[in-house]
Amino acid sequence: MTLLWFYGLLLGVCCYISTSETTSRSVEKFHYDYSRIQETEQAWKCWQEGYRPPPATSNKIHESGNGTAAEIERILSFNQSNTVLFLFSSNSNNLNLITAFTIERNRLVRLLLDNAGLERLELAFNGGENDCRLAELSVPRNRLRNLSASMDRLTTLRKLDLSYNLLEEFHLDRLMNTAGSLKQLLLSHNRLESFRSTVSINFTSLHKLDLSNNRLRTLDSTYWAMPQLETFHIDYNRHLVSIEGWKRTRFPLVKGFDPAGTNNWNQTWLKSVQ
Repeated sequence: MTLLWFYGLLLGVCCYISTSETTSRSVEKFHYDYSRIQETEQAWKCWQEGYRPPPATSNKIHESGNGTAAEIERILSFNQSNTVLFLFSSNSNNLNLITAFTIERNRLVRLLLDNAGLERLELAFNGGENDCRLAELSVPRNRLRNLSASMDRLTTLRKLDLSYNLLEEFHLDRLMNTAGSLKQLLLSHNRLESFRSTVSINFTSLHKLDLSNNRLRTLDSTYWAMPQLETFHIDYNRHLVSIEGWKRTRFPLVKGFDPAGTNNWNQTWLKSVQ
C-alpha cells in the first residue's frame, strides 16, 4: 500500500510539473513597440523624404508592452489598405517567436519589422498588378532565408534593409525595376556566399551598399552601374581577395575599402584601386 501511495504521489508531481511547463510555454511574452499611421485624406501624396503625412490628415497609433505570440501576430495583421507607415520593433530574444508577413496591395510607404521573428516575407501581387507605394522596406534582425518571388514588384523602393538575417544568396537582377529609385541596399550580417547580377543594371540613385559581415569569396562588379555610390561596406568577408571589374573611374565617389584589413585582400590589387 505504501509503495502504491508513493507511485501515485510521484505521478502527481510529474503531471504537475508537466502542466506547469506547458502553462509557462503558452504564456511566454515578447516585447513589442509599434507605431501605425493611417491616412485619412485619400488624395494625399506621400513622395516626400520622411514619408510622413501632415498631422491634420492622419491618425497615429502607438503601443508598447509585452504580448504573447498570438498578440504579436494580431499586431502584424493590421489593415494595410489605409496605413501609410508601420514601424514594429522588439528588444526581446525572439528565438521562440515565429511569424510570417504578407505585403498586399496597399497604401504603405514605410514598413519596418525589426526583430519580429519573421521566417517568411511574401508579396501577394498577382498577374501584372502593382498597387504598392512602398518606399522603405526594412526587416532587420529576423530569420529570413529567402526573398519573395515577387520582389521585383516593389518599383518605388528607396531603402531596402535585409541586414541580420539568414540569406545565403542575393540576385541583384531582382531589383531591376526599382534601380532608378533605390538609394540604400543593406545586406550586412547575413550568410551571403553569392551576390551577383547577370545583366547590366543602372542604379542611378544608389549611394549606400552594405555587404559587410558575410561569407563572400568572390565578387564581380562588372555589371554594376552605380554612379552615385559613396558608401560601400565590404569588410568582414574574410576570404574575399579582390572585386572583379572594380575601377576607381567606375566608382569615383567611393573612398576606399576597409583599412583594418579584415578581408584577405590581394595587396597588389588593393593598392591599384585605392
